[in-house]
Amino acid sequence: MLIKLNTNLTCGCCGDGFRTWEGYQDQDQDSSYGICKSCQGWIAEDNRREMDKCIKLIQDALNKKNQAKFKKMDREKQEYMVFKALDDGILTFGFAKARR
Repeated sequence: MLIKLNTNLTCGCCGDGFRTWEGYQDQDQDSSYGICKSCQGWIAEDNRREMDKCIKLIQDALNKKNQAKFKKMDREKQEYMVFKALDDGILTFGFAKARR
């Protein structure tokens, strides 16, 4: 959903105020909240790192022949395979309590 240009919002991540920019997409936040450019950037980087880990997990679990096929796939196809493995219950995702 597009939000009006230059609308004042509060970042639901860092709490800073920001104005929407051309092409800003709603991030399904409560009214008057969104995600600022800075937080969008680090969230995207973090998502990519996590996807890289999942791709490596799948790749390392394959036999040599299938590893070669998997490595030749473009990133989009590898990501599809990660999501399929999650959907099929082959790969699971969870949260762990931080160690002190």
